Amino acid sequence: MARARCSGLPILLSALMVPACSNELPATFDDDAGDAGVDATPPVLDPSQFDCTSLMRPPLPRRATSAPECLRDPSCKTRVVSSHRGAGGQLGRIAPEDSLAAYRAGIALGVDFVETDPRPTRDGVLVNIHDATLDRTTSGIGEVATKSLAEIQALALRTFDLRGDFKCERVPTLRELLDTCRERAMVLVDANKTDRVDLLVADIQAAGSLDWAVFDTTDLGKIDRALAIEPRLMIMPRIHDETKGQAVIDRYRTQHMPVFIEIGTEVFPKFVDAVHLAGTRVLVDSFVVDFSVRGGASRQQYVDDLYEKGADAVQTDLPDEVLAAIGRR
Repeated sequence: MARARCSGLPILLSALMVPACSNELPATFDDDAGDAGVDATPPVLDPSQFDCTSLMRPPLPRRATSAPECLRDPSCKTRVVSSHRGAGGQLGRIAPEDSLAAYRAGIALGVDFVETDPRPTRDGVLVNIHDATLDRTTSGIGEVATKSLAEIQALALRTFDLRGDFKCERVPTLRELLDTCRERAMVLVDANKTDRVDLLVADIQAAGSLDWAVFDTTDLGKIDRALAIEPRLMIMPRIHDETKGQAVIDRYRTQHMPVFIEIGTEVFPKFVDAVHLAGTRVLVDSFVVDFSVRGGASRQQYVDDLYEKGADAVQTDLPDEVLAAIGRR
């Protein structure tokens, strides 16, 4: 139903995605090069709280108002927020997507969860980058899987006209990300971009993040393999096919209760009642509403179209807007 109210979004989507999808590299990756193009609106967050200059000060403490115990408890009904690709999703106005600065920004904003995109390098290290190639988000080109960690971390990140100093930022490893977020934000470890379940679980274990990471994927076989390695993992399966929705719910309600079940936007709000009846919570992506709000619609849409229809957690490119919509900013 949210899509029906957003029929003008394709034009907005096209306009907003041009900078993010262009393959033309900026003349420099230094943030100062983009200052002339920055609009005059106040920044969502003071960059000194999360950019490279923030590293000269002690890390910010956890700012989310939700109790950590609630985030781990499938029966807790506090409304929570997950920031997509740190606080740097495709509509992000804060930090380069999937960078450590983006995760520090999510922490500074007070989000409950942050989402990740781990995939392996040629030498078997999980790095956090959404695309299979380096072209869109770094100064390099080529497939991530064909490059070593050293080659990838020698590249600068694209920052376009984002405010702040991001010269120190490189494509981070999953382990670096988990270390950054532990005890400050819960991490959704998206397992969809790699079959190396062993590496994902090993990084969660090595970072001491069993209480701060959720194994998240559409592939139930990966969840089963991960639980065979580490039975204490928190999990979040996904429902994107309504013909299989009840089977996903039934599979884990007696074996290993998920902390959330993600319901795809193409299915939501179907299965909301079934998920709640099973004793756990619903996470939904707010991508469509994000575009609507970015285009000038009221942030109340997050409440009316998502939370009021049964979402317990909303994953967003605009975490500041969602936090404000639920009275936390």
